[in-house]
Amino acid sequence: MKNILFKLMAFILIVFFAASCQKEVNNWDVDPSHARLFKPLTFEVQTTAATSVTINYTRSIGATKYIFEFSKDSLEFKDIVRTVEILADTLTPFSVSPTPTRTSYHTVFEDLDGTSGYSVRMKCVDSTGNESKYSELYFMTPAEQLFDRSEQSTDNIQMFWQPTDRVTHVTVSDPVTLSEIKKVTLTEENKADGSVLIPGLNPGTSYKIEIFNNDVLRGTMILHTTGIKGAVIVPVASGDDINAVLAEQVAEGHFAVTLLFNAGQNYDIGSVVLPSGLTDLSFTGEREVWGDNAMPSTLNISNVALEGNAFGSLIFQKVKLIGGTGDYLINMGDDNVDVGQFAFANCDIENYRGVVRVQNKAIRLSQISLAGSIVKNTGGYGVINVGGSNVTLDSIKVDSNTLIDMATQLMDVRAAVPLILVNSNTIYNQNVALTQLIRLDKNNLPSSFTAENNIISGTNAGAPLKAFSLDYAGSFAGSYRTTEMEISQDFPEITLFEGSSTDLFVNPANGDFSIIPLNGFGGTGKAGDPRWFVSL
Repeated sequence: MKNILFKLMAFILIVFFAASCQKEVNNWDVDPSHARLFKPLTFEVQTTAATSVTINYTRSIGATKYIFEFSKDSLEFKDIVRTVEILADTLTPFSVSPTPTRTSYHTVFEDLDGTSGYSVRMKCVDSTGNESKYSELYFMTPAEQLFDRSEQSTDNIQMFWQPTDRVTHVTVSDPVTLSEIKKVTLTEENKADGSVLIPGLNPGTSYKIEIFNNDVLRGTMILHTTGIKGAVIVPVASGDDINAVLAEQVAEGHFAVTLLFNAGQNYDIGSVVLPSGLTDLSFTGEREVWGDNAMPSTLNISNVALEGNAFGSLIFQKVKLIGGTGDYLINMGDDNVDVGQFAFANCDIENYRGVVRVQNKAIRLSQISLAGSIVKNTGGYGVINVGGSNVTLDSIKVDSNTLIDMATQLMDVRAAVPLILVNSNTIYNQNVALTQLIRLDKNNLPSSFTAENNIISGTNAGAPLKAFSLDYAGSFAGSYRTTEMEISQDFPEITLFEGSSTDLFVNPANGDFSIIPLNGFGGTGKAGDPRWFVSL
């Protein structure tokens, strides 16, 4: 019994002394310099854009506000360019965790400069003024593209952007040598309008145009003025005989000609024969006003034919071309003809049996290109039709167009063309049947074929559509079709949009193919003719 009592008294004494020691050890004074909050467990860049950054960070227990400081250096913070204070009770968690220190927030910081390096640090502060140590990181913003569109003419270019006062000037440079050609200071009116006209440029010439806010680059485009470089510019009046005009220019020693057509005016041209001696020709339209209400020059033209056996470039720019249903705009049928290119840019083209037909003759042609155009009501030979193995053609490029009611096919190509590109087009067949999109000769398949980021839509007059009339597996990556467009032969890599054309487009029956917002279309900004993205 004595032994038990002795052990109990010893245990009580040990507990007493232990408690006394514990109290004495933890009764130290706290150094005020160490009374701080804990830093967040996470502090990182979530995403960057040209003029913004999204930062992901976790909660600091006890913090009533978070203070962010931005500096344009590499974690030196010698020159703070921006300070942002965010109250903790205004934050909405991005993700909530049972562990409070793992609850995260996403905050977007805007009005940054593109192509710039930033350091950002954050400290947490409580209601008594206690602070955490800084969390720090460095990030780089990508290049900004403030320009959203442009209008080119033979001697000027007008640039457009969302109005802002954070711009100071525009520069024009040679895109190859990068030497500055001119600098245009932006007025208050330019800033309020979001546009500037750059005059005094040369026809058919490439320019690099950049917009700045002092030393900060905010946008870049490389653009090409209309017309042919070095060509004589000939204004065309209504009623002029184009054949006579061209013959006169050749007689005067002008072998490269840009025909300039007035905006908003109709021209009855009929058939045109390009005389021997003429080497390059552009049908170029001017616009009456800039912007969405601009009226094109309308050319009622049945066909254009070559008289000689050699020609350079035949170009159509910013004109509306209207033919008869039995017309081929260009129909090459002579042997031993050598041509540089047939090019259509920013045109409206309608009512042709075919836009370019190259018959199976000894014809050498570098390129056929169709870009930024609207093509309607083409007949059964296809927009582009190229004959058999006697033809030599380097490339066909159909890019960023809206193609409406094509009968039979977009193109029929029987020659061995090394490169065929059919990208970013909006295709709508409602009133006639497109039986096959592209027809190729299995013995003359192209070396390279892409058909990326297209939209294929419409009822197709009730007929099924084949990708090809022959078994050639091209790439349709990023392309879509609407539900009413039935296909009888699978397109490789094409995505079904769960809806009709009227679910996808604002008013396709009347030519408005703007994408309806929030309709579930996954290719917005990527698939189809880019002109229809601006309404989103």
